[in-house]
Formats: sequence, structure tokens, C-alpha cells
Amino acid sequence: MKKRTITFILAAAIAASAVGAFAYSGRISETAKEYKILEGDENGNLNLDSHVTRAEMTKILCSAMQLTSSDKDSGLTDISSHWAKKYINAAVENGLVNGFEDGSFRPDDYVTYEQAIKMLLGSDEYSVYPNDYVAFALENGLLENVSALISENITRGDAAQITANLIDAIKDKAIKSYLRYSGVSRLTDIYLPVDKDIEYESSSMTSIGTSAPGAMPPMAGSHNSANKGGAVSSGSAGGGGGASGMIAGCPPYVPSPYEPYINPYSNTESYSKEDEGIFKNALTSPLSTFSIDTDTASYSNMRRFAVSGQKIYDGAIRTEELINYFDYDLPQPTDGTPFSVTTEVASCPWNSEHRLAMINIQGEELTERQPQNLVFLLDVSGSMYSYNKLPLVKRSMDLLLSSLDKRDTISIVTYASGTRVAASGITADRKDEIMKVIDSLQAGGGTNGADGLALAYEQAEKFKCDGNNRIILCTDGDFNIGISDNNALKELISEKRNNNIFISVLGFGMGNYKDDRMEIIADNGDGGYYYIDSLREAKKVLSDEMTSTLYTIAKDVKLQVEFNPTQVGSYRLIGYENRRLENEEFANDKVDAGELGAGASVTAFYEIIPADSTEISVDNTELRYQTAQYRDNGELIDVKLRYKLPTGVESIFKEYPVQNTVTEQPSDNFRFAAGVAELGMLLNKSEYSGTASYDSVIELTRGALGEDPLGFRHEFVQMVDLIRFVNR
Repeated sequence: MKKRTITFILAAAIAASAVGAFAYSGRISETAKEYKILEGDENGNLNLDSHVTRAEMTKILCSAMQLTSSDKDSGLTDISSHWAKKYINAAVENGLVNGFEDGSFRPDDYVTYEQAIKMLLGSDEYSVYPNDYVAFALENGLLENVSALISENITRGDAAQITANLIDAIKDKAIKSYLRYSGVSRLTDIYLPVDKDIEYESSSMTSIGTSAPGAMPPMAGSHNSANKGGAVSSGSAGGGGGASGMIAGCPPYVPSPYEPYINPYSNTESYSKEDEGIFKNALTSPLSTFSIDTDTASYSNMRRFAVSGQKIYDGAIRTEELINYFDYDLPQPTDGTPFSVTTEVASCPWNSEHRLAMINIQGEELTERQPQNLVFLLDVSGSMYSYNKLPLVKRSMDLLLSSLDKRDTISIVTYASGTRVAASGITADRKDEIMKVIDSLQAGGGTNGADGLALAYEQAEKFKCDGNNRIILCTDGDFNIGISDNNALKELISEKRNNNIFISVLGFGMGNYKDDRMEIIADNGDGGYYYIDSLREAKKVLSDEMTSTLYTIAKDVKLQVEFNPTQVGSYRLIGYENRRLENEEFANDKVDAGELGAGASVTAFYEIIPADSTEISVDNTELRYQTAQYRDNGELIDVKLRYKLPTGVESIFKEYPVQNTVTEQPSDNFRFAAGVAELGMLLNKSEYSGTASYDSVIELTRGALGEDPLGFRHEFVQMVDLIRFVNR
């Protein structure tokens, strides 16, 4: 271990982003109130919806930096009689803002969202404006409860909230950064001065010098959004993005010792690309059958691509995983079934002549938790060395242990070139003892994942309980010793799942990430698959949603939707490409399907082209709509489900007919989920995307945020905004 002084950032050089939503009371957070980041007018009104001027933003910055006003003349020509003169002088004196080339400051000009972010963060000579600054803010939770988007003038409320979020993230040691922002450095010195010296694991990366904090450039005028070679020149009305003294053509970005360098030419990430589902004729193909999917790995992986500015690989986006990332506050079951089923039909946002049918399954919440027999299967091979791999695994397991107690049994199995049992059958109330074992783990060697899985199953069998028996695999998926073929791994996992031992897969890292392999393990091991890109995501998966992640309430859940050809001309299932089943597999209890966790939800969309004719000629008498009794009763679809109880061997059948009633005012859930589906279609370059665009995704979801207590819907809009800007 080495000790170094880090003034630009906190201990998150080996950690991750914000742990949970920051405190938010009404329209302005308690932190904003505590530090008087925003003060009212002469009548005490905060005017939260008013746009921020350069003068007001400077005062907010001075409040955050705890700077007193200054009488020292800044030399700016247009502030001599302005109310903010002393604040502007103080900010200029401390190198936080600049004037324009003509000597003016233009204090009453409005500030855009991205300019406000950069003003707070300060300058980094290797950062591209505004992409890297907005990405930093998004990745570190600074945009929670913020509604502004790129190029929009920011409101007083949003400016205060971003400032408060930044202070909270610093105080909570929850900032993750690869860049040396001078504003973050200054705020770190103010709000966490005792943590200047931070221990972190030594890196093989070559250290680079700390760039000197630069003055904040002018915030007015258009920004230069390309300039991949470096920052734009500053000091002019049109150069709102550059760092003081920087010119175009500065040296290319050099990774800090805290950032794992990813060579694009040696990148070995692997994904499985599936063909998009096509429209099918309801007359000749009236049935659509698929397995449910509660995985969310694609969403957090997409977020990783978005904030890093990387190209999204073919096959990396599974639209259903984007949709199912969100909580839709659906009704709990009331009929003794472990889940409820609801539907909604409305006009299709990307093709107004089509209909969009939404099917929701909501798992029941647990009223009493059962004991758990958990085996942590941890990859400690050399590929897990990076800060966002094994160090993040350790902190993730710490979060999970905080939600467990003496009812639960923990075993730890590790694998690298070999395998070993690091802990066996320890009750979870002995957290310090368990974490001592986990904290002692070091990365190195090859990756014998198959033998690690076999040993983990042995430990799970040894301490099997009447409650939840589960392996939690934490890895980047890079198996290079023993069985590494995906089909062979599928056979291995399939053999083990019959003993009611489930497996959840947590993916970590980048560069050599094996998404296709981890999905196979989770799908065939009767478990879920999640990508952990930050400590905040770990908290969501392992703490906030622990029961849905770890407790299975129904397994082998299959859906079969029958389309009434008098109402439906043709249809297509959006997403679920690798979850589709043959129609005859619906009633075959030997066919594996997806699992539903306690409190988890599943949403599926069908795009429907209405029927042009009432004539049909199909001979299959097992179908509902082949007799006039049902065919002509106005039903659009018939949703059929089969599922097994967690220890069951025979499936239970349920049926839910849906009337052809088109909702004129779709719910927030429908509009938001439809917007997420539209994004998936755009990223996958769907041939059926119609009028879909990033603009329409933002318009649809921005107006359907609902309550959003944890801010994930807001984050989605901010992320799409960043993707839109980069791909404009």
C-alpha cells in the first residue's frame, strides 16, 4: 500500500459513485439550506423556477466555496454598480471565473446547465467540454432531482441542487473521478480536509503530474462540443467551454494512475447479438411465447458506455433489461397468486397508426423473510485487479452483509488459477469476521471459473436450508482455465439447478468483460444478472432491492400471448430476443424459463398493427379466438401464464383476457416504459423505429417521471440527453 496526497478527489479512486439518493426536501435540499447556497429576495422568495444569471451563479459558487466577498477590483468593466460586484471580485480573485476578452463579465446573462456544472467543477485540461463534465456529474449522482438538460438555461433551484449534491458526495466520500477538476479539489479541502492523505492500492499505471487548477472560463456564448483533441480557447464570448490559457490541439487525454487504461485495439469484451423480432401475422401465427426476464445488466452497462463516451457494442443492449430496470409501482396480487398481472393499450409513440400493448407482472412483496444460505463466489484472478472490479466487489459484499443477520449463513469460495473455500458456514451476524476474509483477498493468476462454480455448489449443498439457497457470483466473466466454452458452461449449470440452488451473477469492470457468458450462467442457473458499475448500483441491487435480487417467489415463468385476428393484423414483441420459446414449450414443464423475485416486476410491450379484415380461417380448435364466442367479443389479446412455485415441479396455469380498449391518456408508467423501449430500439438500430428519436425519448419520459423517490427516472433522462448530445 502507498500513501499519496489526493486533492482533486476522495477515496473513490478505488470505489464508486453516490450511495443512494441525497436528502431532498420539497424543492431544495437540506444541504442547500444549511450552507445558504440559495437565499431569497427581499420578500424571502427563493424563486426556484427563475433562470440563473452569471452573477447569481457566481454567488452560489462563492457560498459553496465559503468565500467572503471582496473589495479588490477585478478590473471587469461592467460590474461597478452591480449588486454582485463583491462576489464576482472574490470569485475572480480566487481563480473561479473569468471575464470576456472585451473586459466585461455580463453579469445578467443566463447560465446554461452545462456551464453551471463546469463552473462548479472547475477546469481539467484533458476534458472535452461539455461531454466529460456532464458525464462526471451524471456518474457521481450530481444530477439527482435536477431537471435541466444540455443547452437549456438552468434554474435557481437546479443550480442549488447540483451544488448541494456535489457537497454531499464529497462529504460522503462518494465521488468517483478519472479527471482532476479544480473545483472538486477546492470543495474537498473545505468539506473533507482531514482526508487529503488517502491510502489506495498501488497501480501498475505510470503516474502523471497534477494539472494546475485553471481559472473558470466565460460561461456565456456557444460551446464547442466537438474538439476531441482538447479544450477550446477561452476568453471569448464563443468559447464557453475551454480552460483558461488552453488552446485547441492540446495533448491527448492521458489516464491518471487511478484509471484503468482500456486499449481499444486489445478490447476483448464479448456480447451475443440476437436478431430483432419481426412482425407476425395474427391469422397464421396467433401465438407468441417467451420466458420472463428480470435481469438489468444491460441498463447499468449502457450507463457505463454513456458516461465514458465509449461505443456501445452490438448485442450489449437488451431492450427488456432497460425497461425492467425501473420500479413502476404496480398493484400487489390479491388472489393468492404470487404476482399480479395488469395491462394497458395505447397509441404507439413511434408509429401513431399502430397500437402498443403493455403487459406488467408484479411480484408480491415478502411479509416475512426466510433464512438464507449464501455462497459468495468471488473471482480473484489477475483480470479483477482494477479499482472497479475486486475493490468494488468487496464494498458490494459489505453492503449486502449489512442487510443480513444471524438467520443467514455465509460461505466464501474464491477462484483464480485454483479454487479454495475461504470461509464456510459463518452466520452473517459475524460481519467483521466475514469482511476480514473478504478484505484480505488479492487479485492475481488465471481464471478457473468452472471449478469455482463446482466448489460453490458443494458449499451450497453442505449448508442447504429451508429458505433461500443461492450462489452470488462476482466476476468479469473472463474464464481462461478449465471449461470456458459457453455451451459447456450451460450444461454444467443446467445440471446443478435441479437442487433448488439458485445463482445470481454480478458483473464488474470493463475491457475484457464477458457479458454473453455471464448471461448464460444466470439464465441457466435460475437466477438474475446485474452489472455493477458503481457502489450506488450495488446498493440498489443488494440493499434497496435485496429481496427481489435474492428471493425467488416463482420460477420457470412463461408467457404466451394469443392475438385475436379480428382485432390484430400483425404484431411483434419488443425485446426478449434471447428469451423466445417455441409455442409447444409453453406447456412443457421440462423447459427452463425465468425466475421472479419478491417484489420484482416484468414489463413487456407488443407493437400491434390493427386488423384490416374480420375474415379468418384457422383450424386449431385449442385457440381461444377460433370460435365466434370469443373471436367477436372485442378482446384484443389473451395473456396466458405458467409458473412453478420455488420448490415445485409442476406448473400452474393462469389466463388474463384483454379488451381492445385504447387509452387516450396513457399512464406515467406506460409513457415512461415506452420511452425506455424506444431508446432500446434506437441503440439497437431497429428497422421498426419509425419516428423514434432521442428528442422524442426525452419528451416522452421527461413528462412521465412520477414520484421517482430514488431519482432513477431523472437519471435516465439525463443519460439520454448525454447520449443525444454525443450522437447529434
